[in-house]
Amino acid sequence: MKPIRTLILIALAGPLCAQDDLKQAPAAIEKPSERGVGKPLPADSPLAPLIADSKLLVVVFTAPDCPVSKLYRPKLDRMDKEYRARGVRFLTASSSDASLTALLDARRSTEVFVIDPKGVLRYRGAVDDQYGIGYSRDAATKNLLVDAIEALLAGKAPAILATEAPGCEIERPSKPGASPLGTGKIGITFHKDVAPIFQRRCVDCHRPGEIGPFSLLSYETAKSKGRTIKEAVTKKRMPPWHADPKHGEWSNDRHLSSQEIETISAWVDAGAPQGSAKDAPAPRRFAEGWLIGTPDAVYKMPRAQKIPAEGTVPYKYFFVRTDLKEDTWVQAIEVRPGARQQVHHILVFLQYPLNRLKEQPPLDGGLFHGYFGIMVPGESPMIFPEGMGKKVPAGATLVFQIHYTTNGEAAEDVTQVGLVFAKKPVTREVVTRGIVNAMIRIPAGAPDHREEASFTFENDSKILSLLPHMHIRGKAFKYTAIHPDGKEEVLLDVPVYDFNWQTCYRLKEPKLVKKGTKIQAVAHFDNSKGNPGNPDPTKEVRFGQQSWEEMLIGYMDFVKVD
Repeated sequence: MKPIRTLILIALAGPLCAQDDLKQAPAAIEKPSERGVGKPLPADSPLAPLIADSKLLVVVFTAPDCPVSKLYRPKLDRMDKEYRARGVRFLTASSSDASLTALLDARRSTEVFVIDPKGVLRYRGAVDDQYGIGYSRDAATKNLLVDAIEALLAGKAPAILATEAPGCEIERPSKPGASPLGTGKIGITFHKDVAPIFQRRCVDCHRPGEIGPFSLLSYETAKSKGRTIKEAVTKKRMPPWHADPKHGEWSNDRHLSSQEIETISAWVDAGAPQGSAKDAPAPRRFAEGWLIGTPDAVYKMPRAQKIPAEGTVPYKYFFVRTDLKEDTWVQAIEVRPGARQQVHHILVFLQYPLNRLKEQPPLDGGLFHGYFGIMVPGESPMIFPEGMGKKVPAGATLVFQIHYTTNGEAAEDVTQVGLVFAKKPVTREVVTRGIVNAMIRIPAGAPDHREEASFTFENDSKILSLLPHMHIRGKAFKYTAIHPDGKEEVLLDVPVYDFNWQTCYRLKEPKLVKKGTKIQAVAHFDNSKGNPGNPDPTKEVRFGQQSWEEMLIGYMDFVKVD
């Protein structure tokens, strides 16, 4: 393995529900006529002048705060330019345009409608299968819209007439009324019942400047996204939390209870009533900028990194000297990207000065020997209990490894790392360890392939957190402690792994394990064609840093106690 100065071998890429719900490919509609395909629009519809002026009219529904809409925007802009000379006209329609959504019965942003010169709807559904809920591909395998346009221009019917479309559900007026949940739930309002749930579980991400695509701090925004919110919580895509509640208690647990899901769903179904502002919870106060408070030291990238609107961006590495004059213990680490919507994750490593390389743990890019700091989607900063911390040696260099993901909008990023130095003596050094199997081999087409790795403690220790990591074929992950007496204990079970979220599960109470305890990490992979994010189910997959390869790493933070 190459030293860190030339390469860091790691790829920490990119809801507790059924795998099919987590990743939704654009399924074909069995009865297209029931979705209006083959039927003419009213002669006096607002689209009539545009229909008369084109060989085909393509109506594209979009929403500015829908992530899937953003991803498709550059592609649709190109298609508009390419087909204009052939008499095909593209019309971008806002999903908030009630008249057009009602006219076409539009259901999701990114849904497209192809209408012929007679005003007959000939195709409706997805643009293609490149992007969807819970997955993305480097390229489409089914070019549904292009195929439909080309067939119609050639005087033929499209092979596929209608599909479901990915994207955010389009809001429709709800009829105010009693909750369907019974008398105990009648009278649910935003201020009294729903806002407290959002404050506890959602607004850390869904507020201005954070990773959530829209804010949930105000009633108006929450009401306008009611159907989208209901779908996300009832299918347990949001908040992103994938641990089986049967095992472990977590300080950062953000999953919704069944009662909370029912409350949100009933509120939407009842027409999203506002209620009295007197019932509203006190507004949460968020630190301006740094969540760890004012850092004792801030280090940022030496230059801005430009991020394109689309395409794949290779992993980027930036080296920043700390210039610390003495070894320093750190109690809190916060990694803050500048382009939050385009930064998927960041790993920060410590490189010792040349005269102290013998003291440095092997730098294998985070595989076995972990990382110094981390930023993953939706996670909070690393804050260690009093008496615990990580050491930064004098003269060390911080190595930023950044994974950018394009989202349809160009941006620039300047990432920063803030450190809070320990104010009291640190007696326990926090160790980040990766439990790794670099010899995995996943057969072509395998829907549920099992691999495992293990690590044995050489000292009595306390486990602080667990972070499972795989790539786009990752399906499930489990940590099991096999104690010296042979007793087995499941520490963390993630039955449905989501490549898009890399959650660090922080134990509410550190877990004491004795010397000789083995931690077994078991991963399951889906390399079948049933996995819509799978780039090629016909190939065997092995360990590698790229997202189309795979990894089995069970990260773990712990301290020695003897």
